Amino acid sequence: MKTYRLFNKLGRPRSYAGRILLICFVGTHIPLIAFAFWILIANPNLGREHWNELLVLLLATLAGTGLTFFFVNGMLAPVRVVSRALGDYRQNKQIPTLPRDLSDEAGHMLEQVQDAIEELDLTLTNLARAAETDPLTEIGNRRWLVSRAEEQIARAQRNQTPICAILFDLDRFKTINDQHGHAKGDAVLVGVARFVKTILRPAHLFARTGGEEFCIVLPNTPLSDAVETARLIQEGLATRSIGRLTPGLVTASFGVVERSPEEKDLSALLRRADALLYEAKNDGRNRVAASTLV
Repeated sequence: MKTYRLFNKLGRPRSYAGRILLICFVGTHIPLIAFAFWILIANPNLGREHWNELLVLLLATLAGTGLTFFFVNGMLAPVRVVSRALGDYRQNKQIPTLPRDLSDEAGHMLEQVQDAIEELDLTLTNLARAAETDPLTEIGNRRWLVSRAEEQIARAQRNQTPICAILFDLDRFKTINDQHGHAKGDAVLVGVARFVKTILRPAHLFARTGGEEFCIVLPNTPLSDAVETARLIQEGLATRSIGRLTPGLVTASFGVVERSPEEKDLSALLRRADALLYEAKNDGRNRVAASTLV
């Protein structure tokens, strides 16, 4: 690195390729020019007799230097390709396709950079997924829901289309944990998530937002359809064996709302849905409470 740092301090040329070519030029021409001057000074008559030969030799070395510049510049292509690939990934998360069939040090560098970028991208993808996924049920968490729902709410506002939210909470979940153990409680949460996913469409957003609380956001869906979806889930949970418990032991209470024109974010919908959810619990649990537009 000492030699590299020394040449890096040069004002000109600025490029890496230019500095390599400067070294090639100096290395081939300084000895030749010094030799020509030595002949002229040490034996002027010999120098004049062979002036044409010396001139031809100089021109030949200039031509050779030009070819050297061309091929050296081509041999430096892997450095430029790697630099561009790293820059593209950093700015645009674009994974390059670097060659893998080269056997020298530059080819090894290209292969290693390709592998490193692919591994880094996979790691970042897994980290992002883990940060937005509930580890138990493997559905989205609150962070994921908020980010996706805000996009859908903004789209609904632009297009003036309906969007609804369903908030539901498992009834007497603490009793299930106390009587059957936390492992069984976890199995119930997983079973609920799996069942609900069979009811929902791909466009629906489904997340676990708390201990035993879940939320569904339904883009381009009127309140009547959202209520029907909530009732399908409510009736399905109440009549199935969830977590291998007796059918009817796992139930849930629901609050369903449709976005009003004044509501700009998910939190506004969830406040109304949460109030309705507790209204359903106070009315006896295992039921759906819905609200018209505010």
